[in-house]
Amino acid sequence: MDLGLKDKVVLCMASAAGLGKGIATEMAREGAKVMICTAEPFKDQLLEAQAEIEKETGNRPETFLCDVNKAEDIEALVKHTVETLGDIYALVNMCPGPKPGPFVSFDDAAWEGAFEMCLLSYVRTIRAVLPSMKRLGGGRIVNSTSSSVKDCLDNLILSNTMRMGVVGMSKTLASEVGKDNILVNVIGPGRIGTARIENLNKMRADKAGISVADYEKEDLKKFPMGRYGTIDEYGRLATWLCSEANTYVSGQTILLDGAMTRAY
Repeated sequence: MDLGLKDKVVLCMASAAGLGKGIATEMAREGAKVMICTAEPFKDQLLEAQAEIEKETGNRPETFLCDVNKAEDIEALVKHTVETLGDIYALVNMCPGPKPGPFVSFDDAAWEGAFEMCLLSYVRTIRAVLPSMKRLGGGRIVNSTSSSVKDCLDNLILSNTMRMGVVGMSKTLASEVGKDNILVNVIGPGRIGTARIENLNKMRADKAGISVADYEKEDLKKFPMGRYGTIDEYGRLATWLCSEANTYVSGQTILLDGAMTRAY
């Protein structure tokens, strides 16, 4: 199937590693003009991602340093993308996950930081790209969250709260911009084999007083497919939703979790 992404401009946020990099890789594989970005401390990782994506796909993405917590960085990123590659057809919003912990462990600063990183950054980026999409006569927005939007995850209250805000915003926005031929969807990973999952598994294993290998062996028993998802599987889902093959799926929340989540 031709996804119609060749030479389309795609902006992938927080894409130097993990799920963001996986999405950018699949977009590049389809021939899109891809912009990847991350914050200044991860510049070397971003350049490594650029080289690896080019090696794997034959398509070299552009790079830009952007801290999603800074409005001025987001504005500069979008401006640079349009000037360098052209009007933006697809936006994939990503952000690092906020700190794990129970409700009582977080003060106002922690809540404000999680809001700015996991919800307000999405709002700011969408606001910046909408004029570009309208000039093109349409576009695609995919907001990456978590399976916690369907079934809250223990010890992740900051993430559980802010991710639900993204769902509400996206659902409303999809109704508002449908007339502009802009489709807006939310995707959420279940347990995907990323560095964040490795860190969470180590934390949970330490808490239980067992090895990481023993924890993962027991953890995988909960999964209908008996394995974690992969980064490229998540990338393919985002890429299809952003493609011209998708002409009518909008306002939806779709999980890539191998039937892990029991909620409707």
